[in-house]
Amino acid sequence: MGALPLRGTARVLRALIFIAMAALAFVMLLVPGITVLLADGGRATATGAIMSMLSPGGAEQLGLKQPLTFFLQCYLHTWGQAGSAVLTLFYWVCGACCLVILWQAVRVLDTLLRGAPFCRENGVSLRRAAAACWVISGCAVLRAVWWFQLEGDLSPLFTYNTLFIPGFFMAGLLLQVMAALFRQAALLKEDQDLTI
Repeated sequence: MGALPLRGTARVLRALIFIAMAALAFVMLLVPGITVLLADGGRATATGAIMSMLSPGGAEQLGLKQPLTFFLQCYLHTWGQAGSAVLTLFYWVCGACCLVILWQAVRVLDTLLRGAPFCRENGVSLRRAAAACWVISGCAVLRAVWWFQLEGDLSPLFTYNTLFIPGFFMAGLLLQVMAALFRQAALLKEDQDLTI
């Protein structure tokens, strides 16, 4: 009786993860344009520019006849500036790692929907998700070091980037522990199946 609501929840969660993956893939395509806007005028200017582009007639007010052309041109323009190039690479690596984490979550949910959550496959999926978390944390450390050298003060310490370092590192540790638990549960289940 309790398995039916759990499977229904797993199906809904699986659908939401696919929506999040599609949205993330779309945003990753826009990253060079966003980083160029950030490099040209900072966060407030980038947010205002993006919101203006989304409003009717807003692109023309910014002097952009075609926002799509602007974002495509930014793929070339991004690599001409060190700041926007580093930011683009950081966002792309973090986005790719987030896609890996979400895909591993789908794989875990698939085993739940099959009715076999305690299998070795889940341990492997959780270890991969943990590795992706550690890559994000490591990239955040590298970006923080680069940013400290660029700014010459402690202002980068008070940004979202520094939250990525301990947050994703601890998430990776938690996923690694969960992977060990699933691996142990799979071994116990296999032993129990053999004794029966």
